[in-house]
Amino acid sequence: MAALAVATVLLPLVAGCGGGRDDTGPDAKGTQATAGQPGAGKSADQGSGDFPDKGVIVTASCSVPASNPASVTVTGWDPATWKRTVSRTFTVPAEAVVAEADHVATPLVELCADNFPGVGTSEEGPRAVAATRLRQLFDQDFSRMAVVLIDRETEATGVGFVDTSGKLTKLSGEQSTDFGDTPREENAVFAQDGKAVWFTEEDSSDRVRIASRSVSGDHAATEQGSGDGRYMDGAGLALAGDPVRGLFGKEVRVSHDGRKATTFITGRGFSVADVPQRSALFKVGGAKATGIPYEADCYPYGWVDDVTVLCGPRLDEADDPKRKNSFWTLDTSRLDGTADLPKGAKGALGDPIIPATDRKNTVRAISADGKQLIFASLQGTRLEFFISAIAPGATAKKIAEGGADKVLSVGDVLEWR
Repeated sequence: MAALAVATVLLPLVAGCGGGRDDTGPDAKGTQATAGQPGAGKSADQGSGDFPDKGVIVTASCSVPASNPASVTVTGWDPATWKRTVSRTFTVPAEAVVAEADHVATPLVELCADNFPGVGTSEEGPRAVAATRLRQLFDQDFSRMAVVLIDRETEATGVGFVDTSGKLTKLSGEQSTDFGDTPREENAVFAQDGKAVWFTEEDSSDRVRIASRSVSGDHAATEQGSGDGRYMDGAGLALAGDPVRGLFGKEVRVSHDGRKATTFITGRGFSVADVPQRSALFKVGGAKATGIPYEADCYPYGWVDDVTVLCGPRLDEADDPKRKNSFWTLDTSRLDGTADLPKGAKGALGDPIIPATDRKNTVRAISADGKQLIFASLQGTRLEFFISAIAPGATAKKIAEGGADKVLSVGDVLEWR
């Protein structure tokens, strides 16, 4: 089962979206520029104060107007009233990659791909809980956003970040004049302490290196790890642990304590990996990982606690009729690496949380304490949202507060603090 998505529409590329030639590229080490068009330097913050440390649902959405630069808005919502607490808008620089461009990878493309104004809900419903890399587009307090920058002429890419005032800071240096590979820095994400932007770079032999650039000083690249990137199409970069390590893989979701992650590994399927001591690639033969047994039928939405994963059906329908379009938990500490659930591990697989139904249900958010979930429920063309305890046989309650439907049906839910 792939992560569910909002329907896409086709719009012409505009400034900030890769349209036309732009002579400005990732070639001015440590320089700063104003993002977008004149006037973008004005603060785009809305609301006041910082994002609350708890009791807030944070969403991100992308807008691509017909005649203005693309923008990304991050908003905190009170889940009791669904009123906005604080909101910040980032104007996307014209040289930033925000639409698909020659296989340049960046979480910003994923965020913006299906979030154009006026997009409705597809028959599959809204997106599932955002993968870790989408949250890490931003630093801890959502004051800066990492971007991948492209030279439209050479297609060289570098990394940088933009703040809400519209100021762009380029971290990558000038392209070498030597005869060699085109610089391909991509998958830009922020260390949560805000001290560095991490990225990946792939060479002509498909070797992927994971590196970082400090936001201060000379921004020199620090290599963090590397590996063979073959058979890893669609992989992205997520960060975990303290000290920080980079994890290159598909659909990576990191546990609360930063010690484990779920990921999809080609040739093995959905797996639970130990976060290694050094940055690594999540693939067969790479970091230590245990495949989630087929019997568990688990698409991992995210972590309930440091060892427990919240699951939904791996494909459109669960093999077990009692789990049809439902959710359940999996205790990953009981997995032993075999293809079947371990014998004697009764309780490793939790009972269904909501009753089986023909509705299409998608987890949108998991509370920080792991006790509640919010899910989208699509019945025909009618989309509704429910909140439920994360417990077998829980009673789901429809979210009826005004504005909740609009909040939850657009963009990505980055976290529920």
